[in-house]
Amino acid sequence: MISWEIVYGLGALVLAGGIVWAILRNRARNRANDPLTEAATRADYDHPEAREEITRKAQGEVRPQ
Repeated sequence: MISWEIVYGLGALVLAGGIVWAILRNRARNRANDPLTEAATRADYDHPEAREEITRKAQGEVRPQ
């Protein structure tokens, strides 16, 4: 039978791996899209019925990584 110390150790390793993955993923994002994302979120909250039109318009403005 597996001892609890091993289970805790494996859980800590999985958690540490998830944190490292999230940090690396966040560092690789394209910050040039942040103002566009904020504007789209604000517009979505202000006018939820116009979401599809706003999405189509924003597709051409997003900069790939």
